[in-house]
Amino acid sequence: MSTRKRILADGILLFVTMVWGSSFVLMKNTISQLHPLTFLAIRFLLAWLVVTAIFWRNLKKLKPKEIVYGSIIGFFLFLGMALQVVGLKYTYASKSAFITGLTVVLVPIFAGIIERKIPRVNVIVGVIFAFVGLFLLNGAKISHFNFGDFLTLLADFGFVFQIIFIDIFTSKEDVSTINIAIFQLMSAAVLYIIFSLFFGVNPFSIKLTLNSILTILITGILGTALAFTAQVFVQKYTTPTHTALIFSAEPVFGAIFSAIIPSVVTHTTEILPLISYIGCGLILIGMVIAEISFNKNLDMELS
Repeated sequence: MSTRKRILADGILLFVTMVWGSSFVLMKNTISQLHPLTFLAIRFLLAWLVVTAIFWRNLKKLKPKEIVYGSIIGFFLFLGMALQVVGLKYTYASKSAFITGLTVVLVPIFAGIIERKIPRVNVIVGVIFAFVGLFLLNGAKISHFNFGDFLTLLADFGFVFQIIFIDIFTSKEDVSTINIAIFQLMSAAVLYIIFSLFFGVNPFSIKLTLNSILTILITGILGTALAFTAQVFVQKYTTPTHTALIFSAEPVFGAIFSAIIPSVVTHTTEILPLISYIGCGLILIGMVIAEISFNKNLDMELS
């Protein structure tokens, strides 16, 4: 891949990260009016239809394993997004963004386990920084870590395995990344629809407000169709840790937009106390440290 294409790919991922960061407060406003599963079902259905409409010619050469690969990735995406959005009902948008940012620390750890390698020292140090930062983010009080924060932390594991499996599956030479992306979105959409109906919520029998329509369009087209398709395509030419490093800017955008966009319920913005911003800084430092390779010789194969 040429330098120009790599820079363009990184720029697209950074834009995607900004969209995701802004979506935390947008989603929190929307799920105060819509059931979380309804919102996700409509969002992912829209994203799948958009991507399929654009790349339908690719499906003419569809292979069965592309359906399987996309469905596996879609399952973990479904799990991560469902837990994240439900968690948003019980926590602040800015806190959700920063906890989600811990994914950038978890990715190299689990990628190392799957590849049977002991994590490098810098990864361990990064984890320590990140979790100390998480402690400060919650006001240096364990009691402030609420149910919504717990669900968001669980959601991280869904995102971790989504990133790792994208790397594993798209590294194969005889697969179409576009087809994998299409079935990733389709499987996630189907799962959200099934779970919505299971919990007695009909995602197609609702009244949408202007705010919820705008949020669905922004998150569905930019934050889902563009974002996850670009992620699948770009990761074929990079590594999970490189992708995760770019995504580490997501909490920063989350905090910025949470301080700018007011809640539709309280009509106020989310301004965190100083100690929480210090915690945010430590989380970001931990993320960066975890991604820097000081010495390649520190990698050790497990026996």
